Amino acid sequence: MANWEPGFPGERMEYYEEYIQRHADVNINWIDLPNESGKDRREMREATGVGLLSDGGSGSQHMISPLDDGTICIWDVTARSTMDNGGSARLVGQSVSGLLTGRATPDRSHTIMTETGAVECVSINSLLKRGYFAVQNTLQEVDLETLQVSSTKKYPFPITALSSCQSDMPLTVGTHFTVHLHDPREQTQLSNSSASAELIGGSVDSHATLSQPGPLSILNQESDSSIWVAGRFTSLLHYDIRRFPRLLGTIHSGARIASLTSLPHPFIPRSMRNLDTPISALKSARNTSGTTLLAAAEYKGKGSLELHDPSGRQSYQNRQTASASKLLSVAPHGGRIVFSDGDGNLRWMERDGTTLVRQYNINSDMAKDDSTAGGIFASTGSEMPGQGDIAQKILPLRAHSGHNPSSRPDVPTESLLLWSGDGRLGCLSFGGQNPLQPDDSWHDAVEEQVKTAEERAKDDAERQYDLRMRRALERNADEVRFVRGLGMASF
Repeated sequence: MANWEPGFPGERMEYYEEYIQRHADVNINWIDLPNESGKDRREMREATGVGLLSDGGSGSQHMISPLDDGTICIWDVTARSTMDNGGSARLVGQSVSGLLTGRATPDRSHTIMTETGAVECVSINSLLKRGYFAVQNTLQEVDLETLQVSSTKKYPFPITALSSCQSDMPLTVGTHFTVHLHDPREQTQLSNSSASAELIGGSVDSHATLSQPGPLSILNQESDSSIWVAGRFTSLLHYDIRRFPRLLGTIHSGARIASLTSLPHPFIPRSMRNLDTPISALKSARNTSGTTLLAAAEYKGKGSLELHDPSGRQSYQNRQTASASKLLSVAPHGGRIVFSDGDGNLRWMERDGTTLVRQYNINSDMAKDDSTAGGIFASTGSEMPGQGDIAQKILPLRAHSGHNPSSRPDVPTESLLLWSGDGRLGCLSFGGQNPLQPDDSWHDAVEEQVKTAEERAKDDAERQYDLRMRRALERNADEVRFVRGLGMASF
């Protein structure tokens, strides 16, 4: 009983929701992104990042995402129930095109927005309703109420990671070779040449220089003012805001970490989970205060799910059963841990990091729609590893949108926001209809009736053509994989 219990002392665990999330059907609603006016409806823009704006007073939640044309879009993703219609992923705000790039041409903006390819490129301050967006080596601060740029700060190197915004901690900015504490009062724009020279000789701005390039994820812990930096290097770097930029210590991992987060509970060693361990010892370990660092990483081509004690004395790396491909993102989800990998899988594990609860491939949802023509490898994403879309970032939504969860039993369980590698945004939920899926069945029926016979025939011909092309591309993909298996391909 003590080993099975997923909750910690003092933690409120919703066991009904746990049961649903562990056993109910999984469904994903992919959100339609705005397209260019006058273009085909299927030619949507790509999302280049995602963040979550939460209003603790009203319980509303909004998803913030920059698009590849430099636009910022805001969707209402508040959970829906019989007492509250919720947002249904309704687009409530959109800035002018090129706001983040200063370019009116979408093609030019696309190059600027996608050149660095940083995953942690959006950070939202829910208290001040401000958003921070990393675009190459520039940090843009945007007022989310007016959707106007309020300040701009340039850094000497391209920005590769942003920390989350904490009320008592500054935003931490990671570039290819440095780590900075961002002061919103500074709006100085530095040129690349002068900034690089200052860094070599010691800039007046407080920054930490990295011995190895490539930070990908930064975790700010408000409880002890700690800053953890991880990335393409094989160690977790520990800083303290009160002693920054001095490096306080490192935790050696050996893996390259793509995502870093934490559990607000103490690290439980593997040795404590043996059946021979006295229950009193396990209870004592669970009653201590502390946090556990969670990392999604890649070790020698395979996935590595890692749990670390912040003191660096103990750690656990699951490099055997986590995944056959690299891990991309990790997040706490109820009484479990959820992470994504390079094969498009989402896996839920117990908090011990080794017991698999369930898994789901995001490409299996796309495979149900045979009318969608994708790339030559997109058709068999659920069957062939690495041949479909991936979830490169996971954001848990709050389970309830009201003040009193007990009075709203029909509110959907805690959902997950997904940002895919193809630039799509989606919401994953458990059982029944997706809480963000608008009920447009009546509207679609009316729209279908007003279509003329010629329009319906044209739509049917387009669907048939898409289906034939899809099948042809599937056969082509099968031939490519067959030749690769023989070792005869030159690409």
